[in-house]
Amino acid sequence: MSLITYILLNGFLFTIILTSYLLFIMIEFSPRIWGFSDYTKKITADVPVQTREEKKKAMIIYVFFLLIGIGFPIISTLILKYIYYGGKIDFLTVFFNIFIMIMFANIADYVLLDWLIVATITPKFVIIPGTEHMKNKEYKEFRIYHAIAHLKGTIFLIILSIILALIFWLI
Repeated sequence: MSLITYILLNGFLFTIILTSYLLFIMIEFSPRIWGFSDYTKKITADVPVQTREEKKKAMIIYVFFLLIGIGFPIISTLILKYIYYGGKIDFLTVFFNIFIMIMFANIADYVLLDWLIVATITPKFVIIPGTEHMKNKEYKEFRIYHAIAHLKGTIFLIILSIILALIFWLI
């Protein structure tokens, strides 16, 4: 399998796994748990702050998100390094494997979950109770708010990819 094929295949697989996990969380749990900190202040200002129990559940969801979000790229890179490259791998190969994989998921998160589901379709399961009257304005503005957040997050993802690539390249 070529390097490009490996990276693209892992990127798609990672995106499907992570996006499916997030979609499951969106459907199964209240947006007060998974989305409270993601929504704009315009939306959250009209409802009570998260309870301790909601924050605890949100933290558990976030831990599993991190395990998938960092674990899959690490496993993919270990396989690439030790099975395909015999233990020696260059920095750029590691960087692109991790970065492209993470960016696929980042783009899918924005396009499918944030833009399409939350801001365009806006089903009941994404609306924080008490903000139903905001469905046709504030929730639609979520597109721009989250586009900016994803662009800022891309800087973090570049830095994370560089750090992980350096670690893999050096060990």
